[in-house]
Amino acid sequence: MSFSLSGPFPFFFNDEWERSIVLRFGSYERSRKSGAHFKIPFVEKAVTVPVYEDSVDVMKQEAITKDNIPVEVDGVVFFNVKDTTEDVKDCIVNVGDYEKQTLNYATSILRDLVGKKELDDLLQKRDEIGDEIQEKLDGRTDSFGVKVKDVEIQNINIPEKMERAMAAEAEAERNRRARRTNAQAELEASVKLRQAAEIIGDKGYRMRTLQTLDSVAEENSTIVTFPTELVGGMTSGDTEKGLQDVLDNVSDIDLSSFDIGGMEDMDMDDVKEKVEDKMEEIK
Repeated sequence: MSFSLSGPFPFFFNDEWERSIVLRFGSYERSRKSGAHFKIPFVEKAVTVPVYEDSVDVMKQEAITKDNIPVEVDGVVFFNVKDTTEDVKDCIVNVGDYEKQTLNYATSILRDLVGKKELDDLLQKRDEIGDEIQEKLDGRTDSFGVKVKDVEIQNINIPEKMERAMAAEAEAERNRRARRTNAQAELEASVKLRQAAEIIGDKGYRMRTLQTLDSVAEENSTIVTFPTELVGGMTSGDTEKGLQDVLDNVSDIDLSSFDIGGMEDMDMDDVKEKVEDKMEEIK
């Protein structure tokens, strides 16, 4: 750490990361780097600044984006005083507090830039926005010898309602992609199934039926319900035709001749014979 011996002491010392200017009667006289240096007591004064890289936090700023959404944004600015004679002089002579001035410029540029960006761009292009702030800020601080190395956007806070809306939108998008993927899979499966049917015959759709039943069986189900059309597809041609004839004509059975209330008094052989006669009529 450097120190300057004022009053009658004629020497002052700078560390490796420090630079100084010497003022004589308040006017700039010369610049000095690290080491031990001479000054005229009571006449000259040394003013020292560090030239290492430093950082300053940009406090949370409230702003409204281009699409009228209130946000709170904060960040960090990395900078250093340029290690040249003129820049060290400008840093001390041209501005009262170069660090505070850099922070004020950064705050102003950040608020202005947020107001020109839409929320989506603000969330997705942090690096680009940081580079844009860094470029503008470096142009402002050049007049007092400060080099802005980088600007990082840290936090972007949005209203809670907007967060929920964005979450719902993201969920809907994921569901859309899932349905699209499932539909694409079904399409590919149907194409392959048709190719297989062309190879094994016109009953190739039975493969799909068996696959469906196999997937249902994985759920430890003991009862499987499926359309009777599928039953016909998995039986012989004669049996399928007979079953279909019964289903088509079952509504024609006339049960009015059967006295349900008096069936206990009827001869079961007669009942059996009547039912068989009705079935023959249907066939």
